[in-house]
Amino acid sequence: MTTPLLTPIPRKKPSDDDRRRSERVPHVVESWISSPTDFDKNQQQEVRSVNLSRHGVAFDTDKEMATGAFKIIEIGLGQQRMISEVRIVSCRKTEEGHYEVGAEFC
Repeated sequence: MTTPLLTPIPRKKPSDDDRRRSERVPHVVESWISSPTDFDKNQQQEVRSVNLSRHGVAFDTDKEMATGAFKIIEIGLGQQRMISEVRIVSCRKTEEGHYEVGAEFC
């Protein structure tokens, strides 16, 4: 009788947390979101509760955002600014009436 050299490891079904490619870290920073075609700073929408990872960002906002839409996010880190295009991957309404948005960096 032979024994296998490698035993398969049972895998659990991925949850929402498991699909992330890197850990999210909560930050308190100034952040704004806007359309990639709108260059008017007055049209930017401030967002709250920013969580960052190497591959994406999560935030709360007052307005619903379409999944698959592309946006520009500007994140203030002290004197530095990070500006990146993101693709909205999830948007869920909270009990408080706000929206929790998850986006991946492009």
